[in-house]
Amino acid sequence: MPHGKYSIAELETGRVSIHNVGVRHHYMAPRDEFRLIIECGGKSFTPRHSDMLADYVLKCECRPELRLALSEACDALCNGAGPSELFAVKKLPLHFSEISQASWSYQTTSFQAGGLPTDIFLCALQGQIRVFDLNDPALKAPEAFRKSFLDVQQGQPVSVAAQRLLPQVMAGKRYFDRLERA
Repeated sequence: MPHGKYSIAELETGRVSIHNVGVRHHYMAPRDEFRLIIECGGKSFTPRHSDMLADYVLKCECRPELRLALSEACDALCNGAGPSELFAVKKLPLHFSEISQASWSYQTTSFQAGGLPTDIFLCALQGQIRVFDLNDPALKAPEAFRKSFLDVQQGQPVSVAAQRLLPQVMAGKRYFDRLERA
């Protein structure tokens, strides 16, 4: 994939794209680094590894009766299903809550993607898995995301469940390259 931005989903509510930024620094891994960019509501987000899990928690807290449908949709996405067909089949609402000052929560930076429209959330989750797979093929991103979602569903905090998605320090090193695990 050459350097630049590539749109993977353009919806009425926003756009999800992957940006190939190239090799970030000559001390880092000699392969390109990819980032996910979400454009929604006039804002642009570059979500971190925990933002998709945090938005899942936010949606489940807003509408507990849809927890099972959303969990099954996230699990199917991790197994390779398409987000547009899941949105229709699971009959998920476009927004899980009314957007107002009273319902605004998770305003801290670690939850910057909280409250995304459902179609953007599903496309962004698929894009995030793809970005992790491009940046670190050894991680086996679909399986790692699926295990993280299972941990969050079982009640683990997002920060603990997302630990397996963080770069790991190689044995015997005092530093780590954020793109290298082994």
